[in-house]
Amino acid sequence: MLTYIHTSIVGVAAGGRVDVDGDAALRFAHVQRERVSAAIEDDAADFAATPGDWFFVPARRRLTLYNPGPAPAEVALVRFRASEAMPARPAFGAARTFRLPRSRAAAEAFAAAGGGRFESLPLETRLELQAHLHAVAAACVAAARATALSAEDPLHRHVEEARDAIRERYDEPLDMEELARSSGASPSRFYQAFREHTGFSPHKLLTAVRLNASLARLSSAPASIMDVAHSVGYADELYFSRLFKKHMGVSPSEYAARANRTIANLCPVFQGDFAALGIAPAFAPPRGWEERAEDVLQRLSAAAPDIIFAQPVSDDVLARLQRIAPVETIHWKGPGTPGWKDRLRRIAGTLELPGVAERWLSMFEMKASNARAHVRKTLGDAPFLLVGAHAGGFRVFGHRRKKMADLFYGELGFAPPPEALGIGFLDAERLMDVAALPCDNVLFLLPDSLPPSHGFRLAAEWRQRKGGRTATLLIRHADPSLYNATFYESLLDQTVNQLLRGDILKSPSEK
Repeated sequence: MLTYIHTSIVGVAAGGRVDVDGDAALRFAHVQRERVSAAIEDDAADFAATPGDWFFVPARRRLTLYNPGPAPAEVALVRFRASEAMPARPAFGAARTFRLPRSRAAAEAFAAAGGGRFESLPLETRLELQAHLHAVAAACVAAARATALSAEDPLHRHVEEARDAIRERYDEPLDMEELARSSGASPSRFYQAFREHTGFSPHKLLTAVRLNASLARLSSAPASIMDVAHSVGYADELYFSRLFKKHMGVSPSEYAARANRTIANLCPVFQGDFAALGIAPAFAPPRGWEERAEDVLQRLSAAAPDIIFAQPVSDDVLARLQRIAPVETIHWKGPGTPGWKDRLRRIAGTLELPGVAERWLSMFEMKASNARAHVRKTLGDAPFLLVGAHAGGFRVFGHRRKKMADLFYGELGFAPPPEALGIGFLDAERLMDVAALPCDNVLFLLPDSLPPSHGFRLAAEWRQRKGGRTATLLIRHADPSLYNATFYESLLDQTVNQLLRGDILKSPSEK
């Protein structure tokens, strides 16, 4: 378990040096501004870190920062403690630094928290900081594990760097040819490796990231099309508008008019579907709002929504909702209910944005097709159990449990063991009961409410019970499980990343 303490900003003057003494706390460092060289006490050599890079500083080690440039540099030091020992030297090899998706959001949250006492911060802020801390720690572990793969595939790190540059600097001019040349490989080999890793060409990924960012800007605040185009990296407003309509089926102004309606969403499951459409509903009560329906209905009436999306509710509540605004009732669970893709299409159709949903689903299928290729290449036809872990025990998802089976056994092509074919799910209190099933390989689904160390312990116990004859994957997800578009996209992305980085203890082909 990791616990955030506080963040401090260290300034390093141009051409200067700063020494930061260590104490009992662990630290993640994030380079905010300008390139620095860093040295950690007892390490053999220093290393370079550029803006956006993170690196780990063990407890009780002095950190020395050098600034070789002509402008002041800034480094944020995020202090935390761990309930279990962390290695003093993660096995990064020559590359001590690492990056992570949405790095800017994490860095800004830590900087905003500053040096204030963690316990005095609002609960929502504390939860956000803890989530960011675990994300940084997970990226640190993944970077350490990627070292062996990078040695075998020199393009791996360059592809990851190019992908991160596109995701984080999409609003800047990016020279794809320069990204290819920096890899040291031929452009054709680099582009092939990029497609293998991401499912897209660099240009297609850049276009996708920019258009996704434009959706959020168009739906969240009034802004001119020119301003939106410039904010996502397009200097030519007309080119942006043509590109947007080609992909979304509507012009930017048409999308903005339809997405800027005041939308109320009463079902948390639908939030990820709205996110895929680039929309954040103006009113969205937390899960279980029915228990205090009177208060929620009063606040909903004051919000004056144009349309309300809801799960099935009682006739009395439905009548009161209909007096506030038109209601779109969507059944999302139970026998015979539409799948998540059809639900996304229905929400988009109601908002007159069907092209936005079809574009998102097309991108998802491209990623899924790439994922299937990696599953076949890495795992072959070795059967895998899908096991959800939670605080009270375990759930084995069978082939008939569509919410998980459709993704892993369907979209991604994992082979189900015979024991999973005839069941919906099987609950067990102990891992030994799950391990008694005659299937060596397992994919653990872990809620983010459980610490990363919990998954590692499960994997170790599983290997021990199976006598080492196993391949194990650990996939984390939001808690509670909300079976929507962005939930499934996250599971897909994590699976591909683990297969690419070799984050399985032992491949079935090695048995």
